[in-house]
Amino acid sequence: MPQKKDLELKHVAEINGEKFLISTIKMEVRHYWLTQHENVNIYETMVFEKKDGKVQYENALYNKRYTTYDNAIEGHQYIVQNIENIVSSTRECRSKL
Repeated sequence: MPQKKDLELKHVAEINGEKFLISTIKMEVRHYWLTQHENVNIYETMVFEKKDGKVQYENALYNKRYTTYDNAIEGHQYIVQNIENIVSSTRECRSKL
């Protein structure tokens, strides 16, 4: 299996004075009790709110996973470009739960 490229993209977006960290990283899936999951890596983009200058890591507002490096980069850029709609839609859905 080919080695997946490392990736760490960060972007801080601002919407009406609120700040959001958009982070895309390569991460290892660590379900070692399943032999089919040895050395499995994926890419993940997460959006976190920033409150009082601190990133709220414990409560991601949005996340998306990718199996390829190129899709992760494209996905990160899509989220950066559409962050206002993503935040609005996510908050609207959560308000109905």
